[in-house]
Amino acid sequence: MLAEIVDIKDREIELKLQDEDISVMYIVQHELLKEKNVEFAGVVLKHPLIKDYLIRVVTKKKVSMEAFQDACMSASENIELLNSVIKDALKKYSA
Repeated sequence: MLAEIVDIKDREIELKLQDEDISVMYIVQHELLKEKNVEFAGVVLKHPLIKDYLIRVVTKKKVSMEAFQDACMSASENIELLNSVIKDALKKYSA
């Protein structure tokens, strides 16, 4: 995955992401929108043939980069939990 900060302000950030599946961005967007200090979080596919996306985050009080990092951490923790639950279910199924 390639990431580049396109624009950053105290309460707004826009990142360009390449070579990643859009579902990852949707998961981060979902985590951002659960945060009460996030005013807007959106993902845009810039080109359908090239995996080139923009994600924009606007916050009310929190620094936008912190909100983005927190959302990424929360998404990662949820994925780890899901992975653990699936592994446990597969063990019970195969036993």
